Amino acid sequence: MQELFSLVLEQLRNIWRFRWLALAIAWVIAIVGWVYVYSMPNEYRSEARVHIDTKSAIRPLLSGMTVMPDVSRQVELLIGTVLSRPHLRDIARRTGLDLQATTPEEEQALLDQLDQRIQLTSTNRNTDVYRVAYTGGDAEVAQAVVQQVLNIMTDMAVSDNANGEDSANATAFLSEEVDNYEERLAESERKLAEFKKENPELIPGSDDYVSRVKRANARIDELNDQLAMARQRRSSLQQQLSGRGGSTSVTPERSQQVQSIDARITEQQRKIEQLLTKYTPEHPDVASARREIERLRQSRSDTIAELRANPGQAVSASAAGDNTSVLSQQLDAANVEIETLQSSIERQRSQLEGLRSGADEMTDAQAQLAKMTRNYNVTQDQYQKLLTRLYSARLSTDVRQHNDPLEFRVIDPPEVPAEPFGPQRVILLTMALFAAAAAGIAFAFFLGQIRPVFINRKSLTDATGLPVVGSVSMAWSTGQRAQRHTGLLLFLVCAGTLIVGYVGAVVLAPVGARLVPALFTGQLL
Repeated sequence: MQELFSLVLEQLRNIWRFRWLALAIAWVIAIVGWVYVYSMPNEYRSEARVHIDTKSAIRPLLSGMTVMPDVSRQVELLIGTVLSRPHLRDIARRTGLDLQATTPEEEQALLDQLDQRIQLTSTNRNTDVYRVAYTGGDAEVAQAVVQQVLNIMTDMAVSDNANGEDSANATAFLSEEVDNYEERLAESERKLAEFKKENPELIPGSDDYVSRVKRANARIDELNDQLAMARQRRSSLQQQLSGRGGSTSVTPERSQQVQSIDARITEQQRKIEQLLTKYTPEHPDVASARREIERLRQSRSDTIAELRANPGQAVSASAAGDNTSVLSQQLDAANVEIETLQSSIERQRSQLEGLRSGADEMTDAQAQLAKMTRNYNVTQDQYQKLLTRLYSARLSTDVRQHNDPLEFRVIDPPEVPAEPFGPQRVILLTMALFAAAAAGIAFAFFLGQIRPVFINRKSLTDATGLPVVGSVSMAWSTGQRAQRHTGLLLFLVCAGTLIVGYVGAVVLAPVGARLVPALFTGQLL
């Protein structure tokens, strides 16, 4: 540590030897620096604040009904493209800066300078307030540049809002697709309607294939029951005609009361058969006839039970109507009925076989109907979706035309600055002072290195490697000491004048900033 302290002290003594030269160099460099700072042209800054309103009152009302543009993205795109090369050329032309450039290289340099000096920043993300600023050598030009930037931003926003080219293209495309799907839907409806007319049995809720098969089987079963009853009645009539038993007493089933009820049942069954040729089994008339048959069958059962309980009534009733001609007529009627029922059964079986043989064709027809219905449903669903989007696109276009998504409002318009914004001459003058002092000290240090002296015995021993026997101190006389004190005082005064010069340079900075450039350009003369 002691060695380091000694080394520093030695270097300071070397610098002190050339203090006057160092002070002179500091003065020269300080004066040159201050003059240079004075000669720097003034820079004027003009700025404006603009509010870009992206919050529209109609947006929440039409949420989900229209396709609203991404306003934040539009703002970012606007900010990013406002300083493009074509716009910078427009700014230079409208403000007269293009007159400074006579060659393409100078024009490119001018555009680069504009791009660097124009500042477009957001003051606060939550408020959508943007600051537009420009710094240049002319106050009026600075204000004009900022004003032109605002004009370009406004023109771009209005042009984008009024253009709506994307919305128009989307609307035209959707309209064309809607017309196309409308034609396809009409064609599908026509084909489906024609197919249903050719195959009415395939229509849901109508007399379809399964219903017809079930009805045919039920009809065959019903005719078989009627045939069995007719055969039983014929057998009873045959026994009566053969005079079996030789007595007028008959069984309850062969009595006149039961035979009358059987005749009425047969009549109702024929009525049902006629009705089924015109109506479905669920028709009210068919249902009413079937209820009548059920009632007659119940009455027949009750009559047979009553005759079995009172056989005498059956005998007397039978004897009273026992007539051979009547029985013959009844037997003939029974035979006719049996033949009719057999013919009906054969006809129903033929129809059933016909239905079963056409099952494959019916299945193919059902598959084709399902395919046509599916295609129709898909086309209709797509048509409805396209129609909904077309209405949404048209509504979005109307919204864009009647409501600007971007609204510009200038909060602080640009003004012509009265005072220069820069350069910061006080800071630069201070830096020139420190640079001058550093340059003087550095030069004195350099001279001390090339013209060294031995300050003490140790430095001499280190330099020669020889031991120093002794040293003689300088004996200053009174006059010499006074001379040294006077020199020190004079040096301090001269160094102080450098500080005073700095203070004067700072105080006279506004005047010097006007006089020095005028002196260099010859305008002062």
